[in-house]
Order: sequence, then structure tokens, then C-alpha cells
Amino acid sequence: MLVKPRLIVSKCLEFDHCRYNGQILNSPFIRKLKPYVQFVPICPEVEIELSVPREPIRIVSTISGKRLINNTTGVDLTKVMHRFCRKFLEKITGVDGFILSSRSPSCGIGDVKIYPGIGDVPPFPVKTSGFFAQAIQESFP
Repeated sequence: MLVKPRLIVSKCLEFDHCRYNGQILNSPFIRKLKPYVQFVPICPEVEIELSVPREPIRIVSTISGKRLINNTTGVDLTKVMHRFCRKFLEKITGVDGFILSSRSPSCGIGDVKIYPGIGDVPPFPVKTSGFFAQAIQESFP
């Protein structure tokens, strides 16, 4: 009996139309892996009860640190995202790895824009990891 690796994957990669704009991302890589891997799709933004479609969220640098902010309303989602990440990561067992969507303020790894505020402002030249990705990196170094 073949034991398939178990991978947490961003749900927007071939699994569901859950991106902020209601789209799904096509990934030939994920498509090729499906017969050989047990995927566990997750969308942290949907898990914290954001709608699909939804207004974009972004990482904003503040004096108190990075915040996850709704770019249109200014609502701060930092605490609810941290709570979700902590609860989700405490429960998972038997996971062999993660495949996450790039540039996402929740799932991106090292390629997420950081902004000085909300609205029509340009991002800083440096980039960071999304909140969920950072929690994964801390829990699974």
C-alpha cells in the first residue's frame, strides 16, 4: 500500500475560487501532484470569515509592528488571524509539508508587500511573509 505524503496547501491553488477576487489559481504543479499527495486545502482568510469575493487586505507596518488591515475599511484583522493560526497549527499532526500561494498577505513566503498605510500608497521596497506563512515558519522551522 502506497502511503501518500500529507501536504497543507493554499486552497486557492487548484482547489477553490476563494481568492479576494473570487478567482482560483491554476497550478500545473499541484495538478500533477494530486494523484500522489493527500492535500489538505486551507484558506486562512476564509477561515477568519472573510467573504468571497472580498475587499483586499494588506500588511501595514506600524509603530507596534506588522498589522493585517482591510485596505478599504481600515479594519484590523491581526488578532483574529493570529488566533486562527495558533489554533490551526496546534491541531495539525502528520503533515509532511506546505505549499502556499505567493504574494498573499496570509500565505506568501518572503514575497509579500508591506505598506506604510491603507489607501492608494506605494509599498515599501522590502517584503515579508504573510501572517499564516510566518506562523508556519515559526512552528516548523
